[in-house]
Amino acid sequence: MQTTLSSVVETYVRAKRFARATRNEYFSTVRKWEEWEGAVPIQELGRRNIREFLDWVYERAVTDEGINPGRTANKAREHLRAVISWAWEQEMIDTPPRFPKPREQRDVAGRHYLTKAEINALYFATHKMERPRGWDDPISVGRYWRSALVVFFNYGVDTGTIWKATP
Repeated sequence: MQTTLSSVVETYVRAKRFARATRNEYFSTVRKWEEWEGAVPIQELGRRNIREFLDWVYERAVTDEGINPGRTANKAREHLRAVISWAWEQEMIDTPPRFPKPREQRDVAGRHYLTKAEINALYFATHKMERPRGWDDPISVGRYWRSALVVFFNYGVDTGTIWKATP
């Protein structure tokens, strides 16, 4: 019996009980697969089909002027790999196909540009900041800077996220 990738993903997502956002990510990959016209049944899926699909996802991300097309293709790769591995465990397919290597991607999340010692020095320097001319607020400027440092360090918020800009 031939099985479509769409039906396998639907069964996989229900079996794993993912959060809504995660389910949406998997269904986004299925929509890309169907847009690519991936009519290959999961039992006949091979490395060549997967490579062609991932190349198409990458090229589409480049055409759409995506910020990180490598990450887009790798995310689709991760989804396909998880679903196909699960299908193999459920004995829907005999052997999983080999996957192409991940693409180069730009990893920016979690990067620290200052060492912990430098961040500490900056944090304690905010205690010595003088009030700017015309500053009427009872809370010092340094306290605002300290809170920003804590948020940026702990949550990894970058300026691109805050001001909707890219470097």
